[in-house]
Amino acid sequence: MEADLALAQRFVTVVLNLSMAILIGASAAHIWLRSARSAWGIGMVPRLRKLMLLTVSAAAVAYVAVLWLEAASMAEVPISEAFPAVRSVITATHYGLAWMIGAAALLVVVFTLRAHHGERPGAAAALVRAVALGVLLYSRSMVSHAGAAGDFTWAVLVDWVHLVLISIWIGEVIVAGLVTLRTQPEWESKNRGECARFVKSLSTSATVALVGIFITGVLSAWRGLGSFENAFGNPYGTTLLIKIGLVLSAAALGGLNRFVVMPQLLAQLRKPKPEGGADGRFALILQVEACILVAVLVAAAVLSSTSPPTAS
Repeated sequence: MEADLALAQRFVTVVLNLSMAILIGASAAHIWLRSARSAWGIGMVPRLRKLMLLTVSAAAVAYVAVLWLEAASMAEVPISEAFPAVRSVITATHYGLAWMIGAAALLVVVFTLRAHHGERPGAAAALVRAVALGVLLYSRSMVSHAGAAGDFTWAVLVDWVHLVLISIWIGEVIVAGLVTLRTQPEWESKNRGECARFVKSLSTSATVALVGIFITGVLSAWRGLGSFENAFGNPYGTTLLIKIGLVLSAAALGGLNRFVVMPQLLAQLRKPKPEGGADGRFALILQVEACILVAVLVAAAVLSSTSPPTAS
């Protein structure tokens, strides 16, 4: 039963983190297209809003499931008998406090999406949603390995920044590869111009996020390992190396898109008639990168439930 429970916890953690990442990526795309004037941009706005509603619903379900499974694990009872433990966890544990903070933030996110009846994103709602998502992610860092020494430490701050940035990167790549850039826009000047601006915004945001991910990732890895020797011969070190390999692979694909394919795509978008297939290559690389990044989330879920060498 213990092994099944651990597997279930990792699964719902992946679902939660993936849902939050896509929600963040869709929110970013929604903001970039808030002043859209082309048929392509205007058509994307309601699709992105529907995606945000879908992912916030999935995140809410996964967030409740995470609490339920954690309570079952703490009380060492079957999942079906965990309700009394859930109440105890919420009212009497640090995990419950962090969960309640995150739940409140998630409710704010839901409110910003439900309260805005129009398809155009409001600046105030977008800002409140961004802050609430930040609080939700911070609550997750509070109950991570980084939170062992307290809720407001440099370790928690670094872990939170890492979580925010990797969520931005993963979410933007998935949303662009599977939604906004999956098919090329109608070949009209306004469509081409807005698509080009969107691609530039995506590239800039992902590049900045990736730089921060490497910096915070090194700091977090050193905190967990304590020494270079601990990177080998233990489950935590092995999982961390797998995660690093996946991140580097995704980053290499991102670099290929940024420095090779994107200039061709932007040049293509400036032409009066469609030529070449840079648009298709750009989206295809994003889709492959997205698959690798989902694997990164799986590795991260395993890592979060594995005791680091420094814990002993």
